[in-house]
Amino acid sequence: MEMNDNKFNAQKHRAMQKFEFALSKDEVDKDIIGFLKKFNEKKFYYTSSSCAGRIILLHDLGGKKYSYFADRWHRKVTVEEVIESIEKFCNGEESCKGILWFKQEPIIMHIVAYSLEHAKNILEIAIKHGLKHSGIMALSDQRYIVEINGNERMSVPLVYNNKLLIEDDALPQYLFSIIEIANKNFEKNEHKREKFLDDLKNENF
Repeated sequence: MEMNDNKFNAQKHRAMQKFEFALSKDEVDKDIIGFLKKFNEKKFYYTSSSCAGRIILLHDLGGKKYSYFADRWHRKVTVEEVIESIEKFCNGEESCKGILWFKQEPIIMHIVAYSLEHAKNILEIAIKHGLKHSGIMALSDQRYIVEINGNERMSVPLVYNNKLLIEDDALPQYLFSIIEIANKNFEKNEHKREKFLDDLKNENF
């Protein structure tokens, strides 16, 4: 099944307006701006929300609506800068409640396709490059969204109700270990992402 041309083109036009606005606000990951611009020239596809991969400190107050970034990086990190961010968080007014998580997250990208067959084309390429958590979502208005999702991820609680879950003197060594894992995951994600995006960009859909 495929949607009406006019409907698809109208939805794509609105999505591209949002994309240009996000670009103007510097809210698009720099590592994938070039790909997004090129890919969105394709007739039967467009992208919506996308993240190239990141490492974050997330303050969780109970649910997505009540969470915010204490810090975030779209690159590998060092122990020193993470400790600095943790200390800044612990000295803040909001740190007395909730959990501070250290998280490494892979690429997540949403691609809207004209038809189910077009969506399957994208998914096959994602799976080929090891992005095995990807899948197709069919929405009620006949939109087919391919969610591209990587495998490499980690999530570790560091602070609970303003109390470090690791003794102060053990924190640097503990962070060294989890950051080493996170940075290796980040590199794996980068490698898979770039192979996938290059393949996708050059396909003649």
